[in-house]
Amino acid sequence: LAQAESKQATTSILDSMADTAALQPALDKFGSWTTPGPRIVLIGDSTLDNVLWTKGGTCVAEQLAQELKTEGGAVCNLAADGYTTHDTLHGSRCVISVSMRRQEGDPVAFDSDGLFRPLDRLAALDPPPSHIVMSVGGNDVREILGNISQLPVAMESFGQNYPTILQRCLAVTPNVVLMLQYRPSFHMDGGGYGVYQAMANLPGPPEFTAVGKLNQLLETAYGPVLALAAQHQLPIVDLPRTFDVYRDELYEHQIEPSVEGGLVIARLIAHVVREHDATSKASTLYSCCTTPDADAGPVSEALNDGTPGSWSIPETDADREAAAASAESGGVLQKMHTLVGMGFSREAAEGALQEHAG
Repeated sequence: LAQAESKQATTSILDSMADTAALQPALDKFGSWTTPGPRIVLIGDSTLDNVLWTKGGTCVAEQLAQELKTEGGAVCNLAADGYTTHDTLHGSRCVISVSMRRQEGDPVAFDSDGLFRPLDRLAALDPPPSHIVMSVGGNDVREILGNISQLPVAMESFGQNYPTILQRCLAVTPNVVLMLQYRPSFHMDGGGYGVYQAMANLPGPPEFTAVGKLNQLLETAYGPVLALAAQHQLPIVDLPRTFDVYRDELYEHQIEPSVEGGLVIARLIAHVVREHDATSKASTLYSCCTTPDADAGPVSEALNDGTPGSWSIPETDADREAAAASAESGGVLQKMHTLVGMGFSREAAEGALQEHAG
């Protein structure tokens, strides 16, 4: 709970005021906003604003600009680490990555009252963006992980805010790319935010694992989102069916995209920007398989007609094996999760526990 609440740490007023002049994206590693080519705005949370979690490597915004460099692409990062749907809609003083972004030449554009209002900044961009990537909602759940009984309240807020954010984006361009939240790392649960521990406490049939309950939650939450996407012919970056929750290198601190995970995200977005025109192509789900080096493989496309229940996250052999291992190992698996969350590799954690008999 303490780790979850740490996302709400307030930024200093000095940090807030220092960034008030920032508006246009940097003209070097993020591309030039005024030259011809795709102009991409990122709206949402640390799924897109992951600079704090890359350990000095490239963030999603920079990776995306590099992917679109030959087309003259530019990226403006109006996402904010820690933002909920409420924060995205109304603004907030708390942007976790504010200092790191300033160091990286991507300062947060706070208003004079100390709030960062990404949708106002979006509307003020000149020239306007050709595309907007929207990924928000994961923090609505993260905030209540310590009191999972509040999940219905969080889902109600998400259901009200998300369509309004989308309408604000559509008022700027019809080319809005919706990105669905990936599922967090399974092996980092003990040292991360305990997402799967919280999921295990949700009611459900006894045969439902924690992963299965999270899958069901995502399927329920994103049903109305997929219907909106079908209505507006929007492309969807399908990260729940792309990120392998058992592939640790895609993640940092359980819920954040690493450099490798960010590269998968950037390449999928770049593919969508090149291939999907919302004025002429039906809503489509885009996903890929993630290989050990996190290089995005061939992109798969699936029609999204918005029909309730038409999108689901299939249970895999790895899910069943993880559930069986959890049942058989008792506290050993929890210890392994804790060690991985502390930064040890899964192989090193498993070896140490085996050597010392758990």
